[in-house]
Amino acid sequence: MLVTGSAGGIGKAMVRAFAEEGARVIAADLQEDANRALAASLGDAVVPLELDVTSEERWMEVFAQADRDYGGIDVLVNNAGFFQPNIPFEDMPLKLWRLHFAINLDGTFLGCKHAIRHMKSRGGAIVNIGSGMSITANPTASAYCAAKAAVLMTTRTAAANAGRYGVRVNAVLPGAVPTGMLMGNLAEGQSEENLLENLRSHSPLGRLATPEDIAAATLFLADPANAAVTGIYLPVDGGNMPGA
Repeated sequence: MLVTGSAGGIGKAMVRAFAEEGARVIAADLQEDANRALAASLGDAVVPLELDVTSEERWMEVFAQADRDYGGIDVLVNNAGFFQPNIPFEDMPLKLWRLHFAINLDGTFLGCKHAIRHMKSRGGAIVNIGSGMSITANPTASAYCAAKAAVLMTTRTAAANAGRYGVRVNAVLPGAVPTGMLMGNLAEGQSEENLLENLRSHSPLGRLATPEDIAAATLFLADPANAAVTGIYLPVDGGNMPGA
């Protein structure tokens, strides 16, 4: 199986969770040093690979290598993402808008496209990582919201197409998760604890989801035991996501 964005906070938790379940995990990321360190900490179950998710050529190389060296990929987790917060809609540069779409949406599309091609003969599962902002509007995160919203329809159209091959495609929608990416939302003069406490106040459970919570939901959707589940999105956010 393959996890993109494996060197990030959520990605690391996913790689660990799948490895602990006995999977051979291809951990794919552009942060090569951090990725190799993660693989070294988990032993032979994890293979680190460099992957720019916006490069179709590189996606093709990775799947070809997986087929050749590891017997193929039966689970893909499209986790790689990019978010630059705190930019009012009218101030969003087109170049930055396109970068959000290239990584968050094009990367997901390319992963789904080539995973379906390689899973056609044996079935499999794809889990795309969306966001709470896939379905809620943040006025200073327009590019991220729009790209992650598009991930949901990409998930559904891929699921509608891939079902005939026994390939399931679903999405997990994390709420606020305490990671380095989340800390990019700090306002000037705001402490990390103040930010986290404010976010926790919106949760009926009084807590934020952890990277391990997101990994557990991803394991659920990837599990062959849930063979009748496809085309859905699963919020994992402590219950604070309007419209879910």
